[in-house]
Amino acid sequence: MKDEADLLEWLPSIAIFGGLEPATLKRIVALLGEHRIDPDEEICKQGEAGRAMFLVREGEVLVCRDTEEGRRVKMVRLGPGEFFGEMTLIDIQKRSATVVAAKPSLLFSLGNRDLYKLYMEDVAGYVMVLQNICRELSRRLRVTNKRLQDLATEVDEDDGRTLIRPAIKRL
Repeated sequence: MKDEADLLEWLPSIAIFGGLEPATLKRIVALLGEHRIDPDEEICKQGEAGRAMFLVREGEVLVCRDTEEGRRVKMVRLGPGEFFGEMTLIDIQKRSATVVAAKPSLLFSLGNRDLYKLYMEDVAGYVMVLQNICRELSRRLRVTNKRLQDLATEVDEDDGRTLIRPAIKRL
């Protein structure tokens, strides 16, 4: 069962909830769903419709992409204080990755209906959360762009212009 006081203390440490008023944080805590996840359990699957994002309170999860060849590529490992699934709340597209628990994990979910409820009750808080999500998406895109640039530079240094396409597909 979720501990409201603990969550109220913890949420501001997560980038998307930074700068929120205490009343907004309290509203968000009331909206969060709690999920205990076993190791190797799939939390969300690439290609499925997404209706919620998740916050990692305890444990670790692996964000993976499934290739057309059927391989599962591990993209990133997320731990306490990190989150995933926020893209689906913004672009209303299918999940872009599969997320699997690497360890026993405690997650909290915030769904699109929860965000709508926040919008109806606290527009300023809602806007701040969306702005913070956009900032995080922008930060992640910059990191990805840098990785892609580094990969392209490595290939160019090898004068392997034909190698860049297969290398980029691995991303």
